[in-house]
Amino acid sequence: MKKSLVTAALLAGMTSTVFGQGFYFRAGMGFAFPQAGQSMYDTPIPYNGFPTGINGSRQNVNGSQTYSISGASFGSGIHGVLGFGYMFNNNVGIQLDGSIGLSPTKYTFNDLNAELSIGNGTSTPYNITTKQKANTPFILMPSLVLQTGDQLKIYSRLGLALPLSAGITQEQLITNAPDTGALVTDDFTWQLKTSFSLGFTAAAGMKYQINDRISIWGELSILSMSLYAKEQDLKSWSESSQGTSQNVPLSYYSNAQIIKFSKTATLDSTLTSMPAYSVPFSNVGIHFGIAFNLSEGHRQSGHNHSKEEIDPNKPFRRR
Repeated sequence: MKKSLVTAALLAGMTSTVFGQGFYFRAGMGFAFPQAGQSMYDTPIPYNGFPTGINGSRQNVNGSQTYSISGASFGSGIHGVLGFGYMFNNNVGIQLDGSIGLSPTKYTFNDLNAELSIGNGTSTPYNITTKQKANTPFILMPSLVLQTGDQLKIYSRLGLALPLSAGITQEQLITNAPDTGALVTDDFTWQLKTSFSLGFTAAAGMKYQINDRISIWGELSILSMSLYAKEQDLKSWSESSQGTSQNVPLSYYSNAQIIKFSKTATLDSTLTSMPAYSVPFSNVGIHFGIAFNLSEGHRQSGHNHSKEEIDPNKPFRRR
């Protein structure tokens, strides 16, 4: 009886093992907030002569302009995270995450009483509303992982951010100001393409080991990434007045329907070439999820035990 109790106690002590190395898969969701985002840029969408903002408003009165600007980042909103990793040991590993924008934040800039040329040598005040959001951004993030602990692990990761998909939809509503005739609203939809550029990502978090196979995690992450505008294409144009709306053929649009952005652009009256501006994607995110151990036979004991196998049929010998 005494021998059986001693054997059971030793086996119980050896069951406090935790996952130490091998492959794992993780998935999670969270929300990202804009960080150090740009909110103004000087490019004509779709008319020349006024700067456009990402988030905020501008009031034009008697030659003066009053701005109210808020920060913005197209990397903000609800995110999903999928990733694979490999731990070389209990403390060092590598990880490849994919961050997917499930519900990107939409930003609106209102430009009130903006003077626009209508092609006959005169200018008319218009109210312009520009709405923008990312088109399901997808960012690949390879990183180095450092962690400590057994059942409750504290970890950090540091790596690169590779934007595989980072396009923007821009919708611009242009309505003649009140008391300037019948209200007519022109609705332009543009697609903005961005140039590829490396970013950086980092995170700190905790992972709780439920068993040898499953753990739950939570982390605070930072993404530093801005991309240059590359090309802007006019996709649709509709016009509404007095309760009716109709599509307008793009051939009626007299300005450039495709605008190329470059760091060495030559600006002329055709507006086909424009200086590139920075499109912000930096954010601070909070994410939670679950991880699954995909490897077998790679467990590290929380205690220092002898490698000798215990056979309950053999007599226990005091050392």
